[in-house]
Amino acid sequence: MTSMLDILGAGGPHPEHVDELMLYGRLVGDWSVHNRYRAADGAWRTVRERWCFGWVLGGLAIQDVLYTPEEGPRGTTVRCYDRTAKVWHVTWQDPYHRNYVSQIGRPDGDGMIQEGTAQDGTRARWAFSDVTDTSFVWRGWVAVEGGEWEFEQEMHATRD
Repeated sequence: MTSMLDILGAGGPHPEHVDELMLYGRLVGDWSVHNRYRAADGAWRTVRERWCFGWVLGGLAIQDVLYTPEEGPRGTTVRCYDRTAKVWHVTWQDPYHRNYVSQIGRPDGDGMIQEGTAQDGTRARWAFSDVTDTSFVWRGWVAVEGGEWEFEQEMHATRD
């Protein structure tokens, strides 16, 4: 019997859309992450994590898992490329913290920008920047009252 994970996984990008798929496809692999974030009490915290990206769903999507070796997986993102709209549908799922975010992703300079909403209606903006073969920076903002963006998280990743 074939396992669900064998069916889900893909060996690479769908061959008809390689150029578009490499926007996020260049992140496929394993990364060490220095994660700095604002906790619920307003204090800044830092944690070392791992971030693993892989091809799924016939090579038309990228799925990642953010985790710490000591505690296990914290959450997963699925990024599906919409060949008609030429955008990415991005969904973050963190059942441990009950945090769920849906966004649209697009190219932004050397990186990507994702904008959308959390399950409570809060607007969220996440961006990958300074993307190279060996590193990238991820930053997150939430919209506060009045519509201003408030910086809440930054991750510096290096490829293993």
